[in-house]
Amino acid sequence: MNKINVGLLIFFCSSFIYSNEDESQFDEVITVASKLPKENYKIPATVDIVSKEDIEIYQPSSVLGFLRNNLAIDSSSNGGPGQLASFFLRGSNSNQSIVKINGVKINPSTAGGASVYNLDTNLISKIEIGSGPFSSIHGSQAIGGIVSISTKEKTLQDSVSVGLGVGPDNYHKEYLRGNLVKENASVNLIAVNSKTTGFPVLSDSTLNRGYKNHSIAGDISYGYKSLDTSLSLWSSKGTTEYLVFGSPVSQDYKNEAFAVDLKFITEQDYYILANINSSEDLINQNNENYLGVLDLTQTQRQSYELLVHKKIKNLFSYSIGLESESEDVNYSSYGSAFRKDLNTESYFGTFEWGKNQSSWIASARESDHDLYGNQSSWNLGFLHQLTGPWSLYLNSGSAFRSPNSAELYGFGSNEKLLPEVSKSQELSLSRVKKNTALKFVVFKSNTSNLINFDYRDYVLKNIEEASNSGIEVRYKWINNLVSGSFILRKQNPQDQNYNQLLRRSKLSSSLNLSKNISGYEFSFNVSAFDRRKDFGGVSLPGYALINVASKKNFTENISLSARIENLTGKDYFTAATGNGYYLNQNRSLWLKVAYNLR
Repeated sequence: MNKINVGLLIFFCSSFIYSNEDESQFDEVITVASKLPKENYKIPATVDIVSKEDIEIYQPSSVLGFLRNNLAIDSSSNGGPGQLASFFLRGSNSNQSIVKINGVKINPSTAGGASVYNLDTNLISKIEIGSGPFSSIHGSQAIGGIVSISTKEKTLQDSVSVGLGVGPDNYHKEYLRGNLVKENASVNLIAVNSKTTGFPVLSDSTLNRGYKNHSIAGDISYGYKSLDTSLSLWSSKGTTEYLVFGSPVSQDYKNEAFAVDLKFITEQDYYILANINSSEDLINQNNENYLGVLDLTQTQRQSYELLVHKKIKNLFSYSIGLESESEDVNYSSYGSAFRKDLNTESYFGTFEWGKNQSSWIASARESDHDLYGNQSSWNLGFLHQLTGPWSLYLNSGSAFRSPNSAELYGFGSNEKLLPEVSKSQELSLSRVKKNTALKFVVFKSNTSNLINFDYRDYVLKNIEEASNSGIEVRYKWINNLVSGSFILRKQNPQDQNYNQLLRRSKLSSSLNLSKNISGYEFSFNVSAFDRRKDFGGVSLPGYALINVASKKNFTENISLSARIENLTGKDYFTAATGNGYYLNQNRSLWLKVAYNLR
C-alpha cells in the first residue's frame, strides 16, 4: 500500500495551493439525489460526478475501470472485455445498486447486477455515482447507491465525426457521431462497433475469450415556451465468449433502454414531469446445457412516472409523484425455467424547507409489490452552513432490495422471501473554495433480511445480515501547477459473524492528476486496494495500478489519444474460482484517432 502513502503526501502538499475567493468552480448540478436537478451543495449525500471532459482526459477503456481506478470503488471481473463484472458501492452486494442509462433502470430481474461492461465509454457524456440509501428516490435495489449514466450530448453546433481505436489482443473500434442543432431542437446520434479476440480469462487456461459489441445511442430534444420534450435510446448487442468449468462457450446478449421525458411549467409555477421508459436485458446461450437445452434469461421492464413539484416562496418546496413498474421475466437455466410478470406501484414525495444557513430535506416512498405487499423507504437530510467555507451535512435513510424473479421462481426459489432492508447514516464536513473542495465523510450501514441459500432446507431464505462503517477523505483542486482529485476510503464490510464480505477491501485510494502542456493533455492515475477474500476462502492479494494517458488536438479536425494501462505490468486479481484466479489486463497500449468532418 505504498502508493496510498504517496497519494497522501501529494494530497497534503496540494491542500496549501488554493485561492481565497469564495466562488467555487466545483458547483455542479446533480440529478441522482432528487427527482429534480439540484446543485451539489444542496445535497446531503455523497455524489461523485464524472464529466465528458474527465473521460476525454483519462481515456478509460471501460466504465468499470473508471469506477475502480479513478474513484477507488471495489469491483470484480471474470476476465477481459465483455466478461461478467460487478462493483460494490459502500460495501454493498453487486445486486444492491441501481444502474440507470438516461434515467432508465437496466438491472435485470435475475442473478447479478447491471451489464455496465457492455456500455462503451465513447457513448458517455456524464456519470453520477450516489453512495448510500436512495430507495426513497429510485426504488428497489438502491441500498449501496446508484450509478446514473447519460449518453445525451449537449452541443451548440452541428458536427459530424468519425473515430478509430486500437488496443491489445487484436482490439479495434470504429465509431460515427453526428449532432444536428436547429433553433429549439437537437438530434444526436453515435454508433460504435468494437471487437477483440481477448485473452485467457483463467489462470489455469490458455484459451482466449473474445468479445463483439455493436452499440448505438441517440437523443432528440425539443423545447417550446414552457414545454421540454426528449426521446433517448441506448442499444448494445453482441457476443461474449467465456468458460464454464473450463469448457469454451459463448452467449449472445442485448441490452436496450428507451425513454420519453416531458417537462412542463404551468402558469401557477407548478413543475410537472412525465416519464415513460422501457428496457430489456437478454442473454441467449449458444451452447446446449447437459439437458440438451439452450438456456436464456430475459428481463423486459416498462415504467411510467408522473411528478408534480411546487416551490412556495424561497422557504418551502414539495414534490409528489407516482410510478408504475411492470417486469416480464423469461428464464431458463440448467433445467429451471419460468415465465412471470411482476408489478410494483409506488407513491413518493420530497419536502424541503430552509431558513438562514440551515435546511432540511425529507423523502419517502411507499411501494406495493405483487407478492410481498408494501415496503417503505425514507431519507432525512440536514444541511448547515458553518463559518467561512465550511458546511455540515447529515443524511439518514432506509433502503431495500426486492427479491428478484430468479430468487422467487428459479432454482431453490422461495415465494415467501421478503425484501432486503438497510438503514444507513452519513455525516460529512465540507470546505469549498474557488479552486479546492475538501470533504470528510463518516458513514455506517446495517442490512438485514439478506437472501442466501439455506443448505439445511435446500431453499433460499432471509437468513443473512451485513454491516459496514468507515470514513472517506475526498479532495479536488485546480491550479496552474497540476489539477487533480484524491479519494481515500477506509471501511469494514462484514457479515453477522464478523467475516469480511467477499471481494470488498477495507482500504482503497485513488489519485488523479492532469496537466496541459503545450496543447498536450496529460493524465496520471494511481489506485490501490487492500487484500480481499473470495468464495471458498481464497485470498485476493492487495494491489496498486498506475495508468497514464495523453490527448492532443493537432488541428481543428484531428485529435489523437493514447493510454497505457497497468504501466508496471502488475498481476492482480479481483475474482477467483476453486482452480485459480480470473485474469485481468496486463500492461497495454490503447490508441484512438478522431476526425471531425464538419
